[in-house]
Amino acid sequence: MRFSTLVCKNLLRRPTRSLLTMTGIAVGIAAVVALSGIAWGFQKSWEQAYTARGTDMIVTKVTSRDPLPSPFGESIKDDLRQLPHVQGVSGLLSDMVSIEDAPSVLVFGWERNGFLWAHLKLVQGRWPADDQEKTVVVGTLAIEMLRKSIGDTLHIENDDFTICGTFNSGALVENGTVIMTLRQMQRVMDDEGKVNFLNLKLTPGTTDRETEALRQTIKTRFPGYNAFTGGEVAQNNTAIQAAKAMSWATSFIALVVGAVGVANTMLMSVFERIHEIGILLAIGWKRSRIVRLIIYESMALSLVGGLVGIVLGDVAVRLLLVTPWIRGKIQGEVNLPLLGLALLIALGLGVLGGLYPAYRGSRLHPSEALRYE
Repeated sequence: MRFSTLVCKNLLRRPTRSLLTMTGIAVGIAAVVALSGIAWGFQKSWEQAYTARGTDMIVTKVTSRDPLPSPFGESIKDDLRQLPHVQGVSGLLSDMVSIEDAPSVLVFGWERNGFLWAHLKLVQGRWPADDQEKTVVVGTLAIEMLRKSIGDTLHIENDDFTICGTFNSGALVENGTVIMTLRQMQRVMDDEGKVNFLNLKLTPGTTDRETEALRQTIKTRFPGYNAFTGGEVAQNNTAIQAAKAMSWATSFIALVVGAVGVANTMLMSVFERIHEIGILLAIGWKRSRIVRLIIYESMALSLVGGLVGIVLGDVAVRLLLVTPWIRGKIQGEVNLPLLGLALLIALGLGVLGGLYPAYRGSRLHPSEALRYE
């Protein structure tokens, strides 16, 4: 009998127990894939937004770690425009607000003539005509979620705005937002003359060395302010970091449960096969081969459970992305590195879960094992 055949035969000897063990592993791996996919997608969504806008550097007050930094005065905007390699500066004010039946919608205020608008594609209607017009444009996902159409009214905070157009963005996160002019946003939020971020567009061909020199210049000339790339803002954002930490903490608990299940299953299997193991040792099997047999069985259980978990995790991400509270805000990021990591974790759990049972099985004395009933 081939070694691989013996492994499969032993696993199928107690199919219900093997199935339950694989289910435990599948749940743990599904948690890793689903939660990590959402957390990584959260970060990538914001990185894509900054890239799509043409933002090369972001200036904000003190730190970028807050989910939405507190508004600050935009008085340094003109000074930033005079710095070397700066092609354009555009202020942005944003906030998460409840709009009618929608629990939370991201609302942006952009300078009407700023470069941030350039990457948006108008689907229907028009852009706001000026800073005094109480109009908004709504992303294609947001207008569907809000069940509105062009010409309808949106109640934002304590004011009413008319939807004058819908747009589509290359960044998914923006398709679930509402955008108005910066002046209207400042008035509605009672933050006159304030912004969350100042977006800098650098001249084409600016090198990394020149970008770093510009960053240091901003920190030196404007105490209390800092400059970040779009990727740094996304990576250091506390909301994104908290999402990653929570995903791994939850996944770790599920994986520990799965590993304990594997160890329990393999240990019971060893006890049930003491006589069989004694025969194998008596006919010349080395103790190392007994160890490999049990470890391979444990790894096979975990591998199948891991593959099932990957499928379940991918399905879970797809389902979560169409829920009202997530749809249009982030995208899932179930990529090959994540799937490879999930499989390695599954195999690692198999090895860890099988180590002690393999040790116990290999330490049996043939004569004692043969007499065992």
